[in-house]
Amino acid sequence: MVSILKNYKWPFFFIISLNILFGLQLLKAFLSLLVNFLRERPGTSLVDVAIYALITFLVVFLTGFLYKSGYRFTIFFLTAGICLTRIILQLSSWGPLSLAASSAGVVMWMAGIVLFISLARQSGSDWPALLIPSFIFGISLDTVIHGLYGTWDMVWRKDPVSISLVLIIAGIQIWLAYKAGEDLTNYKPADGTRTCFYTLISIMPFILIQLIKFQNLASFNAYWETNISLPLAVILSSNILAFLLVTLLYKNKKILIIITAVCAAFLLLSFYPVDSLLLYALQVSVGNICSFWLFTILLRNATGISSKNKVPWNNTISVGTGGLIFFILAFLYYGSYDISLPFDAWVFTEISAALIAISGLLSVFLYSPKESTGYFKTLRNFIPVLVLFLTLLLSPAIISIDAGLKRPFEQENESIRVMDYNIHQGFNINGYLDLETIARVIEGSGADVVGLQEVSRGWLINGSADTLYWLSKRLDMEYIFMPASDNVWGNAILSTYPLELIKSGFLPGIEAPLRRSYLLASINIPEHANMNVMVTHLHHIMDEGDIREKQVEEILDQWDGLPRTVIMGDFNAEMGDPEIEKMYSIGLIDTQYALGNEDNLTWVHYPPYRRIDYIWATPDIELLGGEAPYSTASDHLPVVAELK
Repeated sequence: MVSILKNYKWPFFFIISLNILFGLQLLKAFLSLLVNFLRERPGTSLVDVAIYALITFLVVFLTGFLYKSGYRFTIFFLTAGICLTRIILQLSSWGPLSLAASSAGVVMWMAGIVLFISLARQSGSDWPALLIPSFIFGISLDTVIHGLYGTWDMVWRKDPVSISLVLIIAGIQIWLAYKAGEDLTNYKPADGTRTCFYTLISIMPFILIQLIKFQNLASFNAYWETNISLPLAVILSSNILAFLLVTLLYKNKKILIIITAVCAAFLLLSFYPVDSLLLYALQVSVGNICSFWLFTILLRNATGISSKNKVPWNNTISVGTGGLIFFILAFLYYGSYDISLPFDAWVFTEISAALIAISGLLSVFLYSPKESTGYFKTLRNFIPVLVLFLTLLLSPAIISIDAGLKRPFEQENESIRVMDYNIHQGFNINGYLDLETIARVIEGSGADVVGLQEVSRGWLINGSADTLYWLSKRLDMEYIFMPASDNVWGNAILSTYPLELIKSGFLPGIEAPLRRSYLLASINIPEHANMNVMVTHLHHIMDEGDIREKQVEEILDQWDGLPRTVIMGDFNAEMGDPEIEKMYSIGLIDTQYALGNEDNLTWVHYPPYRRIDYIWATPDIELLGGEAPYSTASDHLPVVAELK
């Protein structure tokens, strides 16, 4: 075993893997804080957010100066910097510090990628054999931790276990970097030639498609609607198959061209919208394997063409340019839900895939690998790495242990408490993803049925969390979900009682880029008459009430006078507005108004302060009480009504 460790340079393997792990966590937190902290500050425009992000990615272009002090200093400085910013992010609850730490961490992480590529250019070194397996393992490790945390990532947790885990990983990384630096004392900087540009600019777009789809447990679970262990098992299996495939890189150029062309074609098909779970699962698994193959071709090319004794400015500029492309495509992908663009969001992931596919094809056509085969010279090096990957497959089994455990149904109340809650994707007013506080607000209200709006199930800018899955597990409640803007963002119902969907659909949006929806379900209350619950979220632009009026008309048409019905949601309108008057005119009861609580506003954290969240009831339902409890867990206050 000692010889295996010596031959394969295990310290470097874990340095790369753990840097990838921390880097992905920093990147996801950075994007989430940009949108949910910085963008939400009063007086902050979308332009301000874009400038902050652009400055972050532009700073990467300056990191080439670090190599003036040699590899030993650079690897320790970057590793320690990534660890320090990751620790700050774990401990801090102050938005400005967390945003700055995640920004600095992303810069150093991207500079670290350049460092690893530069080291892989060293003739006679083991770094080329380390690079790809380490990358895949680091990405897989992030996915495993994300799954073990139920997709509410550890970066947002302040519990002792999460803090201790981050400190332990950081301590291991810093120690490994210090010890590994001793082997790098005599290494001279190596840079890529200008031809490396078309390969390295695809690294960050590759990261983008991994985060948006291929490693996105939450979005996969939104399609599958199962325990998170099954999507995790599929994604990890595809990662392992990708690892096995990339170890079979042959010198035969014809074989390389054929495999690369097939992978490029499959990758381009992986982002076309599909409704079938089977097709989506194939896109995730096969597309993921193909993306890793192309990524391997790119890095193999990039590490094989070098200019020795040169500071890696070409590499730095290439990766930095890829970072700018990452930001632009991510900005357009999610911006398309707020800004009217001529393309749907999926087109921008398709552009990322096309860039990777074209770069991969160029690499395989224009460059002939000199090494005879694969990444591993002996099975002694290959088998331990494979065992590490297979060990990760234990995580789905751990998650699934409680999958079949359901609390027995016990409910004998004479009344039912319903809540409407716009949860702001789970982010509190300080810009932190805080699902536990959301859960405590729901618990504290005693709600039996909860209508939710702004439910995010995998958006990268919202921490890639499946907020609905996590809340349902935490509260032990059933749920029904209806997408709105896309398949992973919309409205939902949580219930302690059995749920049965009656109907769901989309609301007229005219030219609005953010699509809206509704869902209507029956609540099966034992030994009592069933109750129907309708949940919706109307158009949000204040002076575009005409769109909301048409949406209210659609809601009322779909309700169609169904008795014993509660209609609730974020209506983005106030008493006296035409869209609200339509609800009154049909005979529906505004529960808060009927209780004399019309002055209890629900949008209270930012001006203008308004009451825009409602629970409406048909006259055949008895109203016993209600309130709008104060909380900072979301930018909206919940509304609660007790009914009979």
